[in-house]
Amino acid sequence: METHQLSKLQTGLIVTLLILIGANLRTALTAVPPLLSNISTTFNLPDWFLGSLTTIPLLCFAIVSPFVSRLVHRFGMLPLIAAALVVLGIGSFLRIYSFTALLLGTLLIGCSIAILNVLSPAVVAKYFPRKIGLMTSAYTLSMTIFSALAAGMSAPVSSVIKWQSTLQWLTIFPILTLIVMLINRQVQRHNPPKQLKRSSSTTHHTKSVWRQPLAWAMTIFMGLQSLLFYTILTWVPSIFIAHGMSQNTASLLLGLLQLSSLPMAYLIPNLAGRREKQAPLMWMIFGLFVLGLGCLMIQSTSLIIAIVACVLLGFATNAAFSMAMILFSLKTSNPYETSAVSGMAQSIGYLAASVGPMMAGFLHSQFNSWTVALAVLIVIVVIMTGFGLAVDRRKSVF
Repeated sequence: METHQLSKLQTGLIVTLLILIGANLRTALTAVPPLLSNISTTFNLPDWFLGSLTTIPLLCFAIVSPFVSRLVHRFGMLPLIAAALVVLGIGSFLRIYSFTALLLGTLLIGCSIAILNVLSPAVVAKYFPRKIGLMTSAYTLSMTIFSALAAGMSAPVSSVIKWQSTLQWLTIFPILTLIVMLINRQVQRHNPPKQLKRSSSTTHHTKSVWRQPLAWAMTIFMGLQSLLFYTILTWVPSIFIAHGMSQNTASLLLGLLQLSSLPMAYLIPNLAGRREKQAPLMWMIFGLFVLGLGCLMIQSTSLIIAIVACVLLGFATNAAFSMAMILFSLKTSNPYETSAVSGMAQSIGYLAASVGPMMAGFLHSQFNSWTVALAVLIVIVVIMTGFGLAVDRRKSVF
């Protein structure tokens, strides 16, 4: 494992960079759903395209992620992150002008966030190999907070400064991140970090990640937790409405689900980073999912049951995501291995995520009930847990 001795200033800059990267991972996407009606009215868009504004980035994640490791070898990790931030800023600024610009901007945003998704664990592995849990929690917590703020504030802000200005203001995040990267580069140029230890594997891994059984187990775990998250996020309001609740109440409950995820963004990486074995945490995630989905099966207008379901599922979804993120660093030996495994897992993971909501919607339309769809999700939780436990049995991917 490659490690660096950083000065206090360099450490502060890298930590700030991680937090800002986290702020960029979802804000450009989660700000859009509350503004769909405004966007539709402005551009006279068909309903099918509005749904694609969230599907397109997921497909970009799936397509781009496998190539990130090769790009890192060719251009370097930090230059690639800088390029992704530039593209993210351009996409965010561009998408408000026309239907074509909206489509192009969404594609650029999806591709750039795909790169940042893959490289976030690699930055942690490179600069903080002995503080993987703490530093993983830094960017996952940042991602959760800023994505929730973007989702909650975009509609109120747009009523004051219009939706176009609201989305363009989001370019402040990639700009700030780029500024911190430039400052960090200048500091490192004058005071480069001391490399304390270097192994022969730091330049590249010799085996294909696609042939590693543990990498496949991590990929399936990542894919199934993504499927569960996006399916629950898509259909929870509809499930509550089907139980007899109002649309406003269902919307507020979805917000509660997102807010409930915050503690796990901090706790899981820290707990996992300090443990040799993650099996107890895997079983905890299993229990949270089963209890939360079980509460959703109860067809009642009880607000207490709904709140319990949302809190449990908020805990479960972010705990599973945070576990997937930290496993990329814990089960690899250097940043290049981390980016390779992360790219593979996120590629297939987001493909699975795009299938989940459609599958649940199809099952609901066939059985005219959410019970069957929720039962299938519980089965998926069981399978995901099995692969999570399999990952825990081996020390390293390569």
